[in-house]
Amino acid sequence: MTRVIGLTGGIATGKSTVSQYLLSCGYQIIDADLITHHVQSKGGEGLKAIAAFFGPDILLSNGELDRKKLAKIVFSDKEQLVELTRIIDPFIRDEIYSEISSSKESIVILDAPTLFENGYHFICDRIITVACDQDKQIERLMSRDNLSEEEALKRIDSQWPLNIKEQLSNDVIDSNGSIMQTRSQVVKLFNNID
Repeated sequence: MTRVIGLTGGIATGKSTVSQYLLSCGYQIIDADLITHHVQSKGGEGLKAIAAFFGPDILLSNGELDRKKLAKIVFSDKEQLVELTRIIDPFIRDEIYSEISSSKESIVILDAPTLFENGYHFICDRIITVACDQDKQIERLMSRDNLSEEEALKRIDSQWPLNIKEQLSNDVIDSNGSIMQTRSQVVKLFNNID
């Protein structure tokens, strides 16, 4: 039986750094963001459903999703974000379940920024949240995605507060320090999981 370890956090808290490190250690990662990109790709049913709701203007001239335009819409209006999630989540969920059920590994890592928001925590045997101070989160997000402070805050506010995710998790990794400090917490934690 495959055990599912949920890995979550807020946007720009260092979750991807932890996920990449676990991948390099040989763990199977089921990346909800990559699956989302896949189901929203050109010609896919997910993208057709998005375009049917948001209109053809959401597509680039080559038929691909205009991710920046969609992000601007959904991060400016929470109701639109709810609609996007309602439309796309069944496609993402099917792919996640398929990857878990076909896995031959004893442990898989479900890397999902909206693990709690979308109810994926119910399929996890253990949950790890990667967290940092909000000032650091804003700074990282502004730098990474070239956003204004206001845009960064809108994206952070679209997710559950980190302190709630921490309370609902079995373990918390503090990513305020260096990458090496974060990795050492991961090593210590996973030595006790196996």
